[in-house]
Amino acid sequence: FMAELLKQYYPKLVDLHNYSSSNSLTKKIETWSMLNKRVLSKIGIKLNKETINQIASAQTRIIETILMKLRSKILKDCNDERRSMLCTASDSEICKNEVDSVLDIDEVQNKRIPRSVYLKLRQELQEKNDVIAMLNDRIYHLESLTKLKDQRIADLSTQVMRLDKS
Repeated sequence: FMAELLKQYYPKLVDLHNYSSSNSLTKKIETWSMLNKRVLSKIGIKLNKETINQIASAQTRIIETILMKLRSKILKDCNDERRSMLCTASDSEICKNEVDSVLDIDEVQNKRIPRSVYLKLRQELQEKNDVIAMLNDRIYHLESLTKLKDQRIADLSTQVMRLDKS
């Protein structure tokens, strides 16, 4: 799942076929180590072996910490990308202040922004909404699979108990 998320924001760094889901702890550690080496370290989020082991063993709150770091990095990179898209080298300081105010949600209500910026941001929003919808569908699908598997486990457990009593 993390590789898919990173693929959305850093498509040149992530090849999804390298990252498979797994139930084995050693395979999870290998996958997270590869993701750390090939992608996370290149975007400035370096995980140590202890953190990778904690993630792979699903310790509480560790993935939230990583996701918050990733979220702030993505937001920073998106703002930097928008800023560089709008600014030229000659007026970079003036433009930087203007773009910062355009990207500041509180100030946008009181200022006009260029139509091209609006259209670009609207397109980005639509793309992100589409990704969110796709991920929500996937979550729903995975939850339903989990329920089916839980039901199957319960059924098999009942059968095992009946056989033990016989």
